[in-house]
Amino acid sequence: MAWELVRSGHLVRSLRLAPFGPGVAAVVVLLVARRGGTHDVAGDLRTLGLLLALGSGYVLDDGAAVTLQASPYGLARRLGLRIGCAVVAVAPPWTVMLIRLLPSAPAGDRWALGLGLTVELAAALTLVWAVAACGRRHGVEHPGIITTPALLAVLLLATSISRAPMLVGTGPQWTAAHLRWSGVLLGAAAVLVAAMRDPAGVRSRPAGGRRGRPGG
Repeated sequence: MAWELVRSGHLVRSLRLAPFGPGVAAVVVLLVARRGGTHDVAGDLRTLGLLLALGSGYVLDDGAAVTLQASPYGLARRLGLRIGCAVVAVAPPWTVMLIRLLPSAPAGDRWALGLGLTVELAAALTLVWAVAACGRRHGVEHPGIITTPALLAVLLLATSISRAPMLVGTGPQWTAAHLRWSGVLLGAAAVLVAAMRDPAGVRSRPAGGRRGRPGG
């Protein structure tokens, strides 16, 4: 059934792809303006990663959710397909940005920058999907609208905590900051998995209750 949804194009047509437009357009404009080089690799990648993450928050919007929730195709699979499509949409522009902009960073910092900023993007994406999945679970038909303020609030919190900064440049605090980002990623992933559990899949006790003793 999953392959049929993809092959027929129904899944792609049901996705809200318009929010991806500004992010992808910004990627193209910045790469053309920078001509493959930049003085602020981390800043440029963070800005464009934020735009891609904000656009991805709308991928779980589904006006047909009320109809499909009665189908034998589980909630986790339906949401997983949508998230997979979002990953396919985000991965190519992010990879192109890394390839074009990372050479502007010092040679010794490139791997740390690429890995660290990818962790930040993964955490942001998982966070918006977790918020959207929780919204869907509580009856919000189009939860994408609440993912933008949620992500911006987390970023504001990340910049306001001076004792545990998370948006830092390369240096002694880089590793510690990205361990915290990894914690955000794992926490958001746990919430997402819990929100994707199908409410109709709750196990029930056997109809006969507890078995009695033989001959009892």
